[in-house]
Amino acid sequence: MDAPSEVTFGKLLLTGIAFMLLAAGLLVAFVVVYQRRLLAQQQRQLAAEATYQRQLLAAVIEAQERERERIGRDLHDGIGSTIATAKLLLNRLGAGAAATNPDGLLALVQEIMAGAVHDVRSVSHNLYPVVLARFGLAEALQHLVDMSNEAGGVAVSLALHYPQPLALAQELALYRICQELLHNALKHAQGATQLQVVLEQRGAQLALVVEDDGCGFEPTPPAAAGTPDVAAGAGLRSIDVRVQLLRARLHRRTAPGQGTHTRIELDHPATGEPKG
Repeated sequence: MDAPSEVTFGKLLLTGIAFMLLAAGLLVAFVVVYQRRLLAQQQRQLAAEATYQRQLLAAVIEAQERERERIGRDLHDGIGSTIATAKLLLNRLGAGAAATNPDGLLALVQEIMAGAVHDVRSVSHNLYPVVLARFGLAEALQHLVDMSNEAGGVAVSLALHYPQPLALAQELALYRICQELLHNALKHAQGATQLQVVLEQRGAQLALVVEDDGCGFEPTPPAAAGTPDVAAGAGLRSIDVRVQLLRARLHRRTAPGQGTHTRIELDHPATGEPKG
């Protein structure tokens, strides 16, 4: 017979082995469960990113189609009608129907064609701001503000502190954002008496601010981070898309009767040399 001490030692050894096997099994189970959860989390993240990319692409396409529709409407209703009117007047001149006052009719045609040239330049500028490509964002914003003031209505002011320009693609995105914000303010800010545009660069941070003292509106709940706001209008969605592409931050403060304040902050450091 085995001695009692040997029996006790054998039991302890078996118990220790069983415990070690149990601990190893639990560790393996934990690793498997953890890896499955990690894989599931990665799959959810990939699915969320794919959904976001689809929403972003849809918002970009919608903004492009909206811009094409607006340009087509401008060409058809504005320039097309103007040229058609000028053609009718020229036909009258050619047929001799205006023999009593040909000079006056010719002057009218010249005035109409001058208006058509102005409209063509306006549409061309909306398609691509030549001033931006040649002289940079500051000059392009000044030109945009000047055109807004020429159109009448609300007085628009511009404050600039922009010593170092960004890359052209970033400047174009900021210009389009400002253009859309100005358009929205001039169209929807009822009762506004002034509208201010600010482009301010401080170190590595650039801020674009568009503010009016108009009627304001009831703010909608913010969309989830990194997701285009599908409840907003096409103009606001195009702004959101460009803000996301810039990896910037958008802050909007508004309330009924208290105007609207929109601020876009870009944290990328400025690059390039100041443009004269």
